[in-house]
Amino acid sequence: MELQQLQCFIAVLEEGGFKRATARLGITQPALSYQIKRLEEELGVQVFRRGPGGITPTDAGRILLEHAHHVIAAVREAHQAVRELSGGVTGEIRIGAIKCVGQYFLPDVLKEIRAKHPGVRPKLLYKDSDELLEALLANKIDVAMVVDPPPDERLVFTPVFDEQISLVSGPRHPFYGRASIDVAELKDVTFVALAPHVSAGALAKRYLDRQGLPVVPALTADNVETVKRMVESGMGVAFLPDMATAEDVLPDGKPGRLSRSHIEPTLSLPLALATWRDAHPSLAVEAFVAEVRLIGLAWEGTRQEAQAEPAPKRKRVARK
Repeated sequence: MELQQLQCFIAVLEEGGFKRATARLGITQPALSYQIKRLEEELGVQVFRRGPGGITPTDAGRILLEHAHHVIAAVREAHQAVRELSGGVTGEIRIGAIKCVGQYFLPDVLKEIRAKHPGVRPKLLYKDSDELLEALLANKIDVAMVVDPPPDERLVFTPVFDEQISLVSGPRHPFYGRASIDVAELKDVTFVALAPHVSAGALAKRYLDRQGLPVVPALTADNVETVKRMVESGMGVAFLPDMATAEDVLPDGKPGRLSRSHIEPTLSLPLALATWRDAHPSLAVEAFVAEVRLIGLAWEGTRQEAQAEPAPKRKRVARK
């Protein structure tokens, strides 16, 4: 059994067929079919079922897939270990992140990684938290930055910081310029919302439901920038992470294009780094994790300084 055969096998399953797998692998379909044929001949079993619904693994194929991921991971680790022996912190690091974190937090991290370790090549994947954890377990990424992850003995979770979520309003809204809003004031308020499949959107929906305020938004979008522009235009208010509105308020947190109001009780996104428990992280992954924690502490410190000014005492909502 050859490494190339396993790579072809994985590609066919992950791409859902031979045609897309050939594009991913950069080989012809006859060459791909030949590799799969050799693999099945060596194993003495079929690894795929070919039907009207497409390509699916046989029972043998499912078992092989699990072991194939481990083999590919071990080879990657071996290559990385040899490179690190002579070149220090180098090589590709596959990073998964929810989109908000990828857009507004990771640029600072990757800038520092580039400055300190120019031989590191980051590769980013944006997905929702559940999809990122699946990708991590399937060895499609090396590390994931997720929100409020469920316990999983196969993974190691390192808390980073709790990202504050504020109620955001535009200059035309009565809430604009107000430092704090009580949740009772949200009755009959028009909302613009992040879609429920977006981490911050799901959290905000659960929050409002718990407060007995089921909201039908005037507009729902899965893009933070779209929601911000709709709020700025006066369509409604929105719950958004503070990192997403850092450039829309003044440096001291006072209103700018948008206004942030602390909501009572408060709302936050618990961010964590996830790594595979059985993996041996490369020096590049270790450097990335260390930089995330360092910059996370800096972000947390900046927020605490901003909140040190006298303000109404806030209750924190318990998260499940």
